[in-house]
Amino acid sequence: MKTVVSTLRRNPGVRDAHTKRTVKSVIWPPNDKEKTIPIARKFAKGILKNLHFWACDPKMAETVTVTQEQSIRIRDTLDLMIFHEEDILILNQHQIRTNDRYEECAKSWTSAVGNIVMNRLFADTDQAQGRPQN
Repeated sequence: MKTVVSTLRRNPGVRDAHTKRTVKSVIWPPNDKEKTIPIARKFAKGILKNLHFWACDPKMAETVTVTQEQSIRIRDTLDLMIFHEEDILILNQHQIRTNDRYEECAKSWTSAVGNIVMNRLFADTDQAQGRPQN
């Protein structure tokens, strides 16, 4: 396997606070790998109609929604905007499960759902898709 050669650049005038030595920066050349950005897929309308519960997973900092058919992991509060209006309203009606220790994590998720409802940022609205309103 071919290794990439890095270069070392000294930063004159910038010194480490503890060692009093000049700071050095390692510069790596750009790689040929394509950068991919994961795009969340939209869900079908009414996917959460049989919702049993949704819970905060503090170890992964995400939520899990459990229905009769499947469980869906939501990694970021912005990913809630891929749900349609009726699904967000279902999440808004159900209380998120968590323990007292991670209540702050759960509050950020419920406030995100509240903001989506209040500002009507559902997946099936023009506002959520970035289109100007008429």
